Amino acid sequence: MRLLLTTSTFPVKQGDGIPRFILDLALALASYADVDVLAPDAPERPDDDSYDRINVHRFSYFWPRWAQRLAITNQRGMRENVRGSLLAKLQVPLFLMWQAIAVKRLVRRKKVDVVNAHWLVPQGLTAAWVLRRSPNVRLVLHIHAGDVYFLQRLSIGPRIARYVAKRADLIFAAGSHVRDALDDLLGFPSQAVIQPMGVDSKEFARGNVSEASTRNVFADRFEHGFILFIGRLVEKKGVPYLIQAMVEIRKQRPGVGLVIAGFGPEEPRLKAEVERLGLSDCVCFAGKQNRGEIIDLLHSCRAVAVPSIIDSRGETEGMPTVVVESLAAGVPVVGSAVNGIPDLIRHRENGWLCREKDSRDLAEKLLTALDSDCDELIADAIGTAQSNDWERVASNYVDHISRIGSLQVVEDKSENAQQTFESRA
Repeated sequence: MRLLLTTSTFPVKQGDGIPRFILDLALALASYADVDVLAPDAPERPDDDSYDRINVHRFSYFWPRWAQRLAITNQRGMRENVRGSLLAKLQVPLFLMWQAIAVKRLVRRKKVDVVNAHWLVPQGLTAAWVLRRSPNVRLVLHIHAGDVYFLQRLSIGPRIARYVAKRADLIFAAGSHVRDALDDLLGFPSQAVIQPMGVDSKEFARGNVSEASTRNVFADRFEHGFILFIGRLVEKKGVPYLIQAMVEIRKQRPGVGLVIAGFGPEEPRLKAEVERLGLSDCVCFAGKQNRGEIIDLLHSCRAVAVPSIIDSRGETEGMPTVVVESLAAGVPVVGSAVNGIPDLIRHRENGWLCREKDSRDLAEKLLTALDSDCDELIADAIGTAQSNDWERVASNYVDHISRIGSLQVVEDKSENAQQTFESRA
């Protein structure tokens, strides 16, 4: 089987801070298929490259190349780039056009059997359009959250979503919350398969320590250890509520600190909030951390907080990868009961769930995690992570793809879905 993954998020070099879950998925799938990846141009990388067992192809969408602003640059997302740059806005139609051309060329040249498009837009949209005249090529869509919430705000969003979904032979969703949001957008059930991104459970397991260990830096600073947050510093991550929770935590556990590993547009506001609350002595901003440093931080901390929220735009995440990475590392996890987090975290069994935007409840759950004898819970957490190891994710992917039968007429598929939706209602 020849598989083509299309994505707008893909690392340029080792440790550059760009999320690597598509890379990890591609590497895992390479055990079952010949895998190619199509990603936006990175001026410092060649158009055709290889990474271990996969081939990576990059397409330019604007000239001169250094003026490309739309795709991820400096670890920013496409929507952030659009909001912050007029040039990025102008590049949107060019991006769609050149991505479509690149997909078409690769499908023909590589004799692709399955196109796995990550995100409804822009990847799903261009793949659906290109493959409309290629009935023998399957379209497998994977939605992650931001794509669905973006389309919800557009008047033509439901039409775009239906155009793509009706042409998809299989849909994966990063979490149940995202699947439900897609169903609402479509007006009929997507029949999406819940599939969070995975983890290399062996890499994150305790005992795996990188050479550039950061563990002693924070272990020495905080007498009774520290709580860890890892992620982009953006609104939907809910970090202000975690900082506010530290006020109560410090009252009861004065020797416990908070380490915030990550960067993003909210960083200045968060630092100002730390100053306002008088928490400068117990909250540390660690900035960008590479993969090995993240593993060391996980092994050094006492608990991980994932205080995600539904933000002012009505957006949230699919499944933060830090959840499954923390479980693999055997660290107690406290996460908000939103998005895909409850799909993995079972309250008081392999972690704790708290109410979103509730700093008191978050503080209470974190204090419980700090005080608990977690041996049984940690064993359950590690087992959960192992069941979401990349090898198992890839096996599940291939199993569902292999079940795709002959392509059905689009109208028949949408009518059946609509009937099912109505019968459920």
